[in-house]
Amino acid sequence: MLFENQQIATAELPSVETVQFQSLPPQALKLRTIGWCITQGLILLILLGVMLFGAVFKQKWPWLLVFGAWALQAIYFFWMARRRFYREGYAVREKDIIHIKGYWLRTQLTVPYNRVQHVEIEQGPLARAFGLGGISVYTAGDSGGDLSISGIEYAEAERIKQFIAQKVGNDE
Repeated sequence: MLFENQQIATAELPSVETVQFQSLPPQALKLRTIGWCITQGLILLILLGVMLFGAVFKQKWPWLLVFGAWALQAIYFFWMARRRFYREGYAVREKDIIHIKGYWLRTQLTVPYNRVQHVEIEQGPLARAFGLGGISVYTAGDSGGDLSISGIEYAEAERIKQFIAQKVGNDE
């Protein structure tokens, strides 16, 4: 048997721009906003606790800087969270699943079904209240190729899991 390895012109490869990505549902933005507010509230409580005990500063003006910096980062991260949400999507295709996310740093992860080790669905108490969940697709090895999509409808996550399980079962 003769080994062949023909070169392929990159111009002939399929373009990822032709993929129609599925957006996350609007409830996912609400869920992420609630999580963000809880995180920012905890940071603010810590700052207030330090201020009340006077552990760091004896003067008032540095606290204005600290809370000003907190307010600026809170506004920035709230703004960025919304931008990232609208740039996130996923596509389930015949032979693979793609997840795209990020605003400044765009990440696109494609996992072919023949590399899938197992699939898991997660749903926390807040996500359950919104009817949302997350799906994680784990690959063989430790190459960082695991794919995780949070904030999709729980029923959709179950359908995707069933589809991938069927594909993985057929490939073996």
